Amino acid sequence: MLTREEVATCLNVHIDNVSMLCDVGVLKPTKIGKAYMFSQGMLLKFQHDYEGLNVCNRLRALESKKIVEQRRKK
Repeated sequence: MLTREEVATCLNVHIDNVSMLCDVGVLKPTKIGKAYMFSQGMLLKFQHDYEGLNVCNRLRALESKKIVEQRRKK
């Protein structure tokens, strides 16, 4: 399990970006006690599903999420 800080390091982004991705539902943390943790499997799935898509801000992350959801329906 990874912390937000570790996920930010893995993705080479700011921790606020990780929080934003959680807020829009792109990243799905697991609550463990008072902390939110991220499984390595979830992070690999995110990297696979969102490869080549732009998730640099809230609007683009929401657009990318719609694309990923449409891909899953096919």
